[in-house]
Amino acid sequence: MRVLPEPTWARLGFSEAPDFTESGKNMGIVIIDTITPHPALQHLGDRLQYVTVHDDFSITCRNIALEESVEHEDASGEHGLMTLLALSHKPFVFQGKTHIGIAPAAHYIVLNHGAFKTGEGERLKAGIEWILNKQKEWNIRIILSTGWHALDHQVYLKSTSKNSTVQALASAVRSGVLVVCANGNTRTRTANMLPPREYLAVGGYNDRGHAERHIHVPFPDEPYGRNAEGHFRPDVLAPRVYLTVPFCEFIKKADVVSYYEGTSGAATLVTGVAAYLMSTFQGLDAATLRTALTTYGDRIHGYDNLAPRVNVAKTKTAIELGQITNQPQVALQSLRIRDTHIALHSQDDIKRAISLSTLVERQLCSRNLLWQYSFDRSPIVRKIAVCALEKPINEYEREVFWERLAQESEGGVRGWYAYALLQVARKNEGSKWIPLSTDINWTVRWCVSEYLAMFPDFFPQFEPTHDPDSIISKASPLIQWLSGHNG
Repeated sequence: MRVLPEPTWARLGFSEAPDFTESGKNMGIVIIDTITPHPALQHLGDRLQYVTVHDDFSITCRNIALEESVEHEDASGEHGLMTLLALSHKPFVFQGKTHIGIAPAAHYIVLNHGAFKTGEGERLKAGIEWILNKQKEWNIRIILSTGWHALDHQVYLKSTSKNSTVQALASAVRSGVLVVCANGNTRTRTANMLPPREYLAVGGYNDRGHAERHIHVPFPDEPYGRNAEGHFRPDVLAPRVYLTVPFCEFIKKADVVSYYEGTSGAATLVTGVAAYLMSTFQGLDAATLRTALTTYGDRIHGYDNLAPRVNVAKTKTAIELGQITNQPQVALQSLRIRDTHIALHSQDDIKRAISLSTLVERQLCSRNLLWQYSFDRSPIVRKIAVCALEKPINEYEREVFWERLAQESEGGVRGWYAYALLQVARKNEGSKWIPLSTDINWTVRWCVSEYLAMFPDFFPQFEPTHDPDSIISKASPLIQWLSGHNG
């Protein structure tokens, strides 16, 4: 049975729904993504600009809000569309409750720089510079980057300063623009490459679609920890499941709403909160806002992820009462690595991870060494080693991979073992794969889905859910099929 979620504004701790004509008013928000025309955007009119950086570095800007919808064979533009709608959609009533975008009065600039293609960093820099030339006109205050990692390998660890997105947005950060980014969706792929401290990094939690904070629980596959500079990420948490927006999917359904998922959705909601607070308190700067959100959020009891859940009402009250005291960020000692081979034996997990990543990328790492570090005490290092092993190269390794998958306790490492085994999967391994459909790690469940899809005439198919509370029920028919087949 599908959850009937409460409005996202209530789940963020707003005491009342954001005002459609005031929340985010005059705030310029840059969204790094692609969108496609949709009727639900028409109310934005000239408050929505779509900036595109082309391969030849020419830049065009168009008012896309009033353009006719275009039929797509794929979901291109759907992610950005959901992002924009979560921030700006008009009020609608669903199951007796009013849903509304978090900052519907803001000015939006969606930047399409051809992400995840060669030259993306240079195009992003050109687009940001073009937009910043209009910073005063559009009052650019916030940039939302849900895919900040770009083409970089998300498991091999290196300084965030070498990332093309970080380099492209450096001028915006220096000018006082708040950069909000998604911290990552799964411990398999994004747990190692965590954002720079300069960004407001947003992770997620499972609020089960409800505002009552006592029922909120950690998201079981949530990445968190230290980044390559040793800084803990993320800064704050927001809901990441069942985030309602007007129906906007390209696969036609009879649904009234669409559901946005993941830390892209969580980061989008926090972007809206930031715009709401900046428009409410004129002169509120990015540093003070970050301090307020992190100081007056709500920790999840017993959770070793230190980031608090955003609580808008508490944060707003603290700002009104002048209780925000900016604490200068403590500069942690730089993790300098002078000798890569020596650092492999460091007591610091991050140093070992960076060193192993460097050797792997330089192709200076033997398979025996990778197997050695697949036993490392740190899951960050184990992920790098198992990812670099790629797949079993003989029957003995195949058995070892299955054994290690069964023994491994950390979800992200389990994901890489499963992905490796998927590369050499066989039809007669269904009894090994199907029980993994209940794994808490998204990648493991995705691998089960991909395995079954390889043999559609023999196995039932499986769609992994994003909702942790539905994992068992989603997998149940598959498990029952296996039981009956074996019987």
